[in-house]
Amino acid sequence: MSESVGRTPARTVGRTAAGAAGNDTGAAHGHAAAAAPGPLARAHRHVAWLVALLLGLGCAGALASLVMQSRNGASFDAHGWRDGSLGRSLDRAIDVPYARSLHRWQAAARYRLFGDLGHQVREGCPGWLFYADGLRAPVQPGHDSVERADGGDALTDARIASLHRYADALRSAGIQLVVVTVPDKARVESEALCGLRQDARMTQRLNVWNRALTASNVTHVELMPALQAARPAFFRTDVHWNARGAQAAAQVVGAAVLPLLGKPGDTTFTHTTAQPAPRIGDLLTLANLNDVPDAWRPAPDVVAAETLQAQRTGGLLDDGPAADVLLAGSSFSRRSAFAERLGEQLGREVWNVSLDDGQFDRAMQAVWRERATWPKSVRVVIWEMSEDALSMPVGTAPAPARQD
Repeated sequence: MSESVGRTPARTVGRTAAGAAGNDTGAAHGHAAAAAPGPLARAHRHVAWLVALLLGLGCAGALASLVMQSRNGASFDAHGWRDGSLGRSLDRAIDVPYARSLHRWQAAARYRLFGDLGHQVREGCPGWLFYADGLRAPVQPGHDSVERADGGDALTDARIASLHRYADALRSAGIQLVVVTVPDKARVESEALCGLRQDARMTQRLNVWNRALTASNVTHVELMPALQAARPAFFRTDVHWNARGAQAAAQVVGAAVLPLLGKPGDTTFTHTTAQPAPRIGDLLTLANLNDVPDAWRPAPDVVAAETLQAQRTGGLLDDGPAADVLLAGSSFSRRSAFAERLGEQLGREVWNVSLDDGQFDRAMQAVWRERATWPKSVRVVIWEMSEDALSMPVGTAPAPARQD
């Protein structure tokens, strides 16, 4: 026993000495490795310096661009940087081949996992999409004064002032003005909201607008009852009315316009219906889900598109019947053959100058600049707008001049 004990320290000491020597050797190797980085580490450093150089050049280029803009009199768009619009513009400018696919699939995954459709689209009941601006009044700098007791504000005042200018000028020229305000999809298809709510400010502005129309003795058409009776009057995945809604609206508007014309015309229309097919609505496009499989998005509407064609020998404003009804409206007047359906109700073709993204009066402004070239036969101007246009920024409308 004593012998074993005597030998054990010797072996332990030997191993300890060997371990210490090994540690010293490892440390020496570690110091040597730290002092002389390998090829991979050197490559990483070179890439890091290259990235830093590119970032520096980018910052220098941005500063030089700002300086050049200031010298040319252009102001720096600070708001664009804050709200991200300039960043999105830059992103589109430097788009790489895979970026759109990446964004599209990000949107699809975001919807499938979280039910998120982005900042412009909201989903009510399953498959029913609504435009965010139809649910809440957008903030308009310079037109957001405190509401008055009557519910009006600076924005509605500007709208009403434009109404008076158009109505007075047309009246003095012997032309009847008919205003058609299309209620928002959220107001008509309220049963499909499923928890979504429309901002009360939207209703207040609509009420103030309708009261101004009545006080101005301007003919205006109330579409709400007819559209509610025709439900579903709107596409599920689009902000616009479908064929049922367009037909219901055309019947009501036609009933209001026909007495101003005296009697129906003799123009007839043929109907052609295509085979049912999926229709990608603009709300799916706004949500960036227009080009993904149906399993990753709300199902598109299935529509049998209908085309209406006037039966005539010549062209409108050419050798056909003289145009006596002018329709200046928004995209609603360009969807689901509304203008043709209205023409069928009136028995005459409608001169349709409506514009997509017509806002409040873009089409009216555009056609007003050509007022001197209007046919002498025009007797009625139908001014159509969507309800949410009442909360959009006010454009610079030309002051209508008296036409004798």
